[in-house]
Amino acid sequence: MKTEEEKSGAGDDSPDNATISIGHFEFLNGYPLYYGLEKGAGWGCFNLVHGVPTTLNRLLLEGELDISPISSIEYAGNADKLLLFPRLSITSDGAVDSIRLISRVPMDEVSSVALTGQSATSVVLLKILLSQKYGLQPLYSRLETGVTEALETKDAVLLIGDQALEACFHGTWEHCRDLGSEWKEFTGLPMVFALWAVSKEFFATRADETFEVEERLLYSVDYCRSHWDEVVAAAAKVYPFDEELLRSYFAKLRYDFTDEYRRGLEEFYRRAAEIGAIDAAPMLEFIS
Repeated sequence: MKTEEEKSGAGDDSPDNATISIGHFEFLNGYPLYYGLEKGAGWGCFNLVHGVPTTLNRLLLEGELDISPISSIEYAGNADKLLLFPRLSITSDGAVDSIRLISRVPMDEVSSVALTGQSATSVVLLKILLSQKYGLQPLYSRLETGVTEALETKDAVLLIGDQALEACFHGTWEHCRDLGSEWKEFTGLPMVFALWAVSKEFFATRADETFEVEERLLYSVDYCRSHWDEVVAAAAKVYPFDEELLRSYFAKLRYDFTDEYRRGLEEFYRRAAEIGAIDAAPMLEFIS
C-alpha cells in the first residue's frame, strides 16, 4: 500500500520543514502501524522508506532514516546514538505467528539450524530458547535456500514475517514452533521484538516533529483498532492471506509499551547478555 506521500515524499522540503524519513517494515506485522497514517489530515511531511528489519536498522544507524522501528537487539548495541518512543513497540504477549522455527525433528532434538538474515532479534531469541530452555547448542548457519532445500541438510529453519506465516499456515510441516509462545512459556513475560527510535541528532533540532510522529503513529494504531473490518479487508488485497487469518494475526500483535512489556524487554536483554549476544543490558533512554 503506497500513499502519495510514499511515492513522492509529501510536504514542503524547505530547510525549516524538510521531509522526515520514517522506516516502514515490509512485513504484515507493521500494517496496522502505518495504515492509519493516511487517514490523518493536515500533516504529511514524511517519506516512508520500506525495508526488512535488518535493512531499517542499518539505515537508521547510518543516518539515512530519521525515525524507525529498530530491532530490540540492535538497539542494545547502539543505545548511545538513539532515543526511544516511550509509548510504542512491536510486541507479543504469547503467540506471534510470524516468528517460527520449522523443523523435521522435535525442538528439543534440534542440532542444526538455518537462520533468516532478516531479523537479528529473532535469531538471539532462538539462541536463548535453545540454550537456556532446551539445553542445546546446535550448529547455526545462514539460510541461503528455500525451506524445503534447507531441511534436506539442517534440522530446522528460522523464519520471520510473511515467509513464516506462509510456511506455517499454507505448509504441511510436522514441527512449527512459535517463538513468542516459547518465550512466554519460558519466562511468563511478553516478548518485545522491536522498538521505535529517533536519532539523537535529529531529535536535537526537530523535537516537536518527533513528538508529532509519535502521536500520528499512536493515532494510526488507534484507528486500526476501531476499524478492524476495514483494515483486514484492505490487507487482504495486498497480502496472500484470507481475512480470518489476518484478523487472528492482528489480534495477537501489540504496539504499545507498557511496564509489563518493558520487563519482558529487560529480561530478554539479561538473557542475551548471559549467552554473549550483547555485552550488557542497555539503559532505556526516551524522548522527553
